[in-house]
Amino acid sequence: MEIPVLPALLLLLQTAAPPSDTMTLAAVRAAAEREPVEAFGNAPGLVRVRDIVLLDIDGDGSPEAFVWIEPRFQQTPTVLVYTYDQQRGARRLLEGLVPGKLQPASGHFVDDHTLGFGVDMTVGGDGRPVDFDRLIATGVEHSMSLVRYKTFLHTDGRSGFVMFVDLSDRTLPSSTTKTCESFEFSPIEGLVAGPLAGTRTRYLIALTPSDITIYRFHRIRPNGTIDKESWIRPRPPEVTGVELSPTGDVVLRTRNGQAVPLAAP
Repeated sequence: MEIPVLPALLLLLQTAAPPSDTMTLAAVRAAAEREPVEAFGNAPGLVRVRDIVLLDIDGDGSPEAFVWIEPRFQQTPTVLVYTYDQQRGARRLLEGLVPGKLQPASGHFVDDHTLGFGVDMTVGGDGRPVDFDRLIATGVEHSMSLVRYKTFLHTDGRSGFVMFVDLSDRTLPSSTTKTCESFEFSPIEGLVAGPLAGTRTRYLIALTPSDITIYRFHRIRPNGTIDKESWIRPRPPEVTGVELSPTGDVVLRTRNGQAVPLAAP
């Protein structure tokens, strides 16, 4: 039986066409709102999704989705990252993001150590190099989430949710800090993606109460982690928000209504 050429061609084009941004946003939001992000024990672990920003970080023509969430636990990342295609749907990457500097513990978040789910451990204390890819793989195999710091690792077991966060570049309370009980992550107040002043490169920009974090992404690795660079700048006191200008560039909004271009790193 022959298939008419024109209908067959239209079917092929529809199949190959990348999903629209609206389709991606809807699918990712639905997936993120079902994620048991903080499912410790029998808790459902659902979190509030505040916003979703699209940015193609692997150059395949389909943007990744950066999901700004509001955690209740001290050790949960504030940004989840998803890919989306029409065949496989929304799929979360292993690595999450935590913009901003580490802040002193305020008591507003639950510490999973107090529930018996979190453990902090030192690795590489004997001076030998640590194979973090192998550690990550072992964590995934045993359904253990990992947060990497400069001097130690935090691990916890969540029901149906595994993640990795790399905070090895963040300043800890002291050089001898070996546990995360004394600090928490900065809450996000704004998230956008776009080029910075004088560049064509698209960055992810996160505004926290005290910082502006700039991410530049290079690729997604096979294990679901991300090759990236990040820069953290102090937030000027007059800045009230971050947004895109009419031309699509990232700008900082000030109290007097000015839109100040954000310079590239």
